[in-house]
Amino acid sequence: MNKNYLFLTILFQLFTSKPALAAHTGAPSFTEEERVRHEEGLDKILNAASACLERDMERHSSFFKRYGISAYYGDRSVFGKLSYSGKKNYLKSIGQSPNLVEKMEPTSCVGLTLKCLGEGFREAGQEDLWQRLKQYTMINGVDGTALQDGLQRLGWKILYWNPDVRLNRDWDREEKDKDPGNKNRFWGYHEENWIAARRLGRYLYNKVDDVAELVNFGAQSPELLQKIPFFVGTAHGGYHVFPGFFGKVVEAHSTRKITDPKTLQAAPFNPLAGEVPTDGMYRSGLIAIPRSEEHTSELQSLR
Repeated sequence: MNKNYLFLTILFQLFTSKPALAAHTGAPSFTEEERVRHEEGLDKILNAASACLERDMERHSSFFKRYGISAYYGDRSVFGKLSYSGKKNYLKSIGQSPNLVEKMEPTSCVGLTLKCLGEGFREAGQEDLWQRLKQYTMINGVDGTALQDGLQRLGWKILYWNPDVRLNRDWDREEKDKDPGNKNRFWGYHEENWIAARRLGRYLYNKVDDVAELVNFGAQSPELLQKIPFFVGTAHGGYHVFPGFFGKVVEAHSTRKITDPKTLQAAPFNPLAGEVPTDGMYRSGLIAIPRSEEHTSELQSLR
């Protein structure tokens, strides 16, 4: 078969075989002055955002150690869907004080990301920029890839990640066997997305700046991410969102029980080692990192 014909066939399948997804709408635009202002406040943003992740993880750990439940509950969990009185009754039914509900708060993968990144922008006096980014994310179904696109428009860099592209087809088959109809929208479309990222510099509706730095790192935590103070990751077409700092990912799960110690979990970014994202369940996606002179030099030093 002609190679060009094969490539066009694969691209046609790429854009027709997936569930119907609307392109990002309402993208914000930023002036050069706003991008410069954002760059000047990056240190404050990244420090505050990473401190937020550490604080929530430490609170989860200490709360769980004391009470056997998390201080955070998934906003799509059984507990999260209960009424206020229902939450109190549930806590009582498992031998906990109903008043603990006052110390608990909802969370999710994208919710944690927005919370901590928002704290960073506010710390840097960039609430106006943040509100435009947050609105863009919200009107696109709280999609992490929309957030990444917005950050890219402010000057961040988007990298495609995949620990081993040789396994793409195996992963695709495995995910289709587990969920034949993709009713949970979990398929990663790894082979198709890899082809599009490499050939077109696109991942669904996102422009990809780099398809090499975070590819084929195997069962090792990528050295690059260990140098980044805060990053925003997505997996499987934006189905999952995960924030991280200095190579470590902190995840909040929207459906897990409050008695699950992994309602919040933190570990070095290392999918093939069975760690995060989500115990190795996610295999490819995008990561947004801040692009500044300092981080650009770090990227170049690894080439």
